[in-house]
Amino acid sequence: MPVSISNDLRWLLPLLLLLAFAFQGSRGIYDPDEGRYSNVALEMLRTGDWLMPQMAPSHPHFTKPPLTYWAIASGIRLFGYNEWAARAAHALAFVFTGLLVYGLGRRLLPGKPWLPALIYATSPMPFMAANTLTTDTLLTLWETLAMFGFITAWQSPGPADRRRWLLLMWLGYGLAFLTKGPPGLLPLLACVVFLWSARGAGSVRMLFSGSGLLLFALVGLSWYGAVIGSRPELLSYFIGHEIVARVTSDQFHNSEWYKGLTLYLPGLLGGGFPWVLAILPPAFRQLRSGDWRKARSAPRPAGWLLTCWVLLPLLIFMLSSSRLTLYILPLFVPLSLLSARELQDLRWTAWQRGALALWVVLLLALKAGSDRFPYEHNAAPFAAEIRQAIGTVRPVEIVFIDRTARYGLHLYLHAPLVTLRFREPGDIPQICRRLAAAAPRLWIVKDQARALFEQAAHDCGAGAAERRGQWQDMGIYLSGSG
Repeated sequence: MPVSISNDLRWLLPLLLLLAFAFQGSRGIYDPDEGRYSNVALEMLRTGDWLMPQMAPSHPHFTKPPLTYWAIASGIRLFGYNEWAARAAHALAFVFTGLLVYGLGRRLLPGKPWLPALIYATSPMPFMAANTLTTDTLLTLWETLAMFGFITAWQSPGPADRRRWLLLMWLGYGLAFLTKGPPGLLPLLACVVFLWSARGAGSVRMLFSGSGLLLFALVGLSWYGAVIGSRPELLSYFIGHEIVARVTSDQFHNSEWYKGLTLYLPGLLGGGFPWVLAILPPAFRQLRSGDWRKARSAPRPAGWLLTCWVLLPLLIFMLSSSRLTLYILPLFVPLSLLSARELQDLRWTAWQRGALALWVVLLLALKAGSDRFPYEHNAAPFAAEIRQAIGTVRPVEIVFIDRTARYGLHLYLHAPLVTLRFREPGDIPQICRRLAAAAPRLWIVKDQARALFEQAAHDCGAGAAERRGQWQDMGIYLSGSG
């Protein structure tokens, strides 16, 4: 039988596909974040080892679980070594998230189920994040899948249906955990608080069935078990460094107490513009009058659930010592649903439809022209300069001296990258071994280390590495090409 597509999806799905896939390759890979993610994925393709992520040969990288790397690597394997392919999985995740938001709209806003999906898709932060290689777009997809399962279970009349939908919830949380670890479980806190406040403590127990927890463990924890089994020291690393330290220490991004306000509040307002503005007047009125307390006892308190879904993870992000603006990307799903509730009675005039079309064109134009904005860590022009400098030579390795590697180069030059120190005599032997090798190597040398590097090349008996060019404060050298 042919699949029936609702009238809403006949225009919503093409819009999602257009916003997701158009101009995905128009911008180069930005270091450091996109460079790291793409580089680890490329190392998986180069070595064939999809279990142990590594930043460079024999340099494991366990700061994130592997699902994002797997997604990026799969896109490159299918579509080639280019920016569009590297971001293809994120575009697909954006589309499926929009469809899940539409499904949530059918359950929570049946009169206009398309409106939350439209709001999500045309909000600046979700739209631009889908063009950025991080964990957050994929994480948003899995958290939305989990909440779709929870909300459908909450609305299901029979226990058998509830159990099936809660399995979907745990599948979503397992995939979220395999994408970013414990932060992927933050919406579960909203589920617990919502059920506790709306139906009592006994209703919370239905979430934690044995089959659901087993499914979560198989999906979300199996990779952790595999890598810890081969490297037991990783257990203390995952717990101590990736959980405790990120919450309590000051060694990560934006650990100052006020950064939660300066990053997340502007991020919510700007990233959800203009739609999020619809929430502000009723929110201020409820805070002033205390009406928000009544939402918990309403017959179908969807507003209270959505409020918990926004505020509880946001509170955790505020309190954590590691803060980046994209951490709040998953919150744009409940924000879109809340905005749609406030705008559901809006009559769409010809002027408003035209303004929406213009907004979509503006978003696409910004995406298409994003590469025209100069950015010093854009790997594409750096790679182009290197290609011009070395011609047809294909280096087997790119070695950065006294400078953090620009890992985004891996996608363009098809060679692994390493970083070497050159600050004391003990650092010379590893440089000499590489200089003496017959295979061509590309050297990126910080200007301050130039004289020492050229002297070392001469002293090693390998002859001076040939200087081929300059990029910013780095010299470009080639060895082993003769």
